[in-house]
Amino acid sequence: MVIEPHDLLKIDAKHLISHSPIPDWAIQALNIAPYVVVRRAHAPKGQISVGIRGKARNERFGAFLPADSFICQIKPEDLTESTLFENKPSPVFLSLKLASEILVKHKLVWGPGGSAGFELATGIVSVTAESDLDIVLRAPKPIPIHIAAEIIHAMKSCPARVDIQAETPAGSFSLLEYANGSATMLVKTKFGPILCENPWKSEMNKSMELLKNPS
Repeated sequence: MVIEPHDLLKIDAKHLISHSPIPDWAIQALNIAPYVVVRRAHAPKGQISVGIRGKARNERFGAFLPADSFICQIKPEDLTESTLFENKPSPVFLSLKLASEILVKHKLVWGPGGSAGFELATGIVSVTAESDLDIVLRAPKPIPIHIAAEIIHAMKSCPARVDIQAETPAGSFSLLEYANGSATMLVKTKFGPILCENPWKSEMNKSMELLKNPS
């Protein structure tokens, strides 16, 4: 199975590679739930860029993992079965139910990320009253802008704020920004953020090469 940003990996913490001391809160978090999230960042050959998430929003720590050392992999799109969240009454999970109904109509590959995805994958309560619903939308091919606009409009009925990140092979961008018809969009790549007109076109590759080789 291909490893992509937002995937959750169950690990043995002894395999983590960090170039700075791992904070105490991160060690405690891994003791409770030994999972890391794949992040979009350049990693040395044979390694995966991962992040450890704590209880607070500001508790995020980046590290690396040997590519063959994780125990199991859970993708956001593995967490869309309604039985996983139908008995969870929080605004985020009520929003996830509505979002599922909206996205199924368009036959898109998607799944919950952020705190909702982490809770569904690990069983550890992570969603709070202040949490947004983060959705990962796999977009290997262009999404018609009118479809994006329909999705964004429909999501306004959700009780929690919904943030949809569209993931292309080169980077991710806000579906809201795309639906609004912005002339240029901020696209997050593994080499850093770039501005481009179309995240699916060859201009992305040229911009990424400049980030990779700034000289």
